[in-house]
Amino acid sequence: MHARSVAKVVAALLVPAILLGPGCKKKPPPPPPPPPPAAPEVRLQVASVSPSQIEPNQATQVTVYGSAFEDGASVSFGPTPGTEVRVTNSNQLTVMAPALALGTYDVKVTNPAGETNTLRGGLIVKNANLACRNVTVNFDFDRSNIRSDSKATLDGHMTCFQGLSGQIKIAGHADERGTVDYNLALGQRRAESVKTYLKGGGVSASRVTTTSYGEEQPVDRGHNESAWAKNRRAELSASE
Repeated sequence: MHARSVAKVVAALLVPAILLGPGCKKKPPPPPPPPPPAAPEVRLQVASVSPSQIEPNQATQVTVYGSAFEDGASVSFGPTPGTEVRVTNSNQLTVMAPALALGTYDVKVTNPAGETNTLRGGLIVKNANLACRNVTVNFDFDRSNIRSDSKATLDGHMTCFQGLSGQIKIAGHADERGTVDYNLALGQRRAESVKTYLKGGGVSASRVTTTSYGEEQPVDRGHNESAWAKNRRAELSASE
């Protein structure tokens, strides 16, 4: 081949090589986008109860808030099951809390498949207005038997006394007439008489304590029958 023709062939072969050199490589395609993140798993949870405080010995409807509640779920308050459970949605259900004694109860929700979650101390049962916190009954002169009006007072508070889990303290008192020792003994008899009456009404005697102050703590310091009638008394102090 003629030398000039050879040179043209070589040049033709070199030009594409130069054009396709290191600085002119074709860019690779971009990587595919990452897959979307998986939706977070929602687990059963009991977050709160409303109302969180109810009266003792009285069935009450409450609302339970949380997550992942399922139709057919059950609710218990401590060891006692609730009734009439209705799942409003996955975050809310209503349930009838049974008549419960005073105390604090864990609230547990159980889904049909067996998954459970518990809100510790989620429900408190206590008396909002403890009507029997302080009760006074009066006595006739030199007597320790319960008068009819005093029986009516005690009967009116008996349900409250029965529902308590705490102590009931009974303090007996006397008016200023009589000796110190006699009045102390009379005050004690009055306190014991009230304790016996409460026991007959279904109140556990183990929750009742008695003491006597005799004439030492009058509510009226007068020296006449009006004052003495107020001072012949037994005072009951109840706690939850």
